[in-house]
Amino acid sequence: MLEQIDHRGKRFTIGDEGGVDDVARDRCRRAELLERQAQREICELERAKVVAGSMGTNPDVEVLER
Repeated sequence: MLEQIDHRGKRFTIGDEGGVDDVARDRCRRAELLERQAQREICELERAKVVAGSMGTNPDVEVLER
């Protein structure tokens, strides 16, 4: 095993077993879940834009003028 220090000063170990530790696995899982959530929110936003329709080039201005 080889111990290293990353750019933040955090220690990590490179092992020759080729496996990924549980912490790294959890981080990857969370990153994947957040990416899926972001994609869902982007799709939801796009659907909302279609439903709301076009109110001109800058719909925020019209809302403020009411």
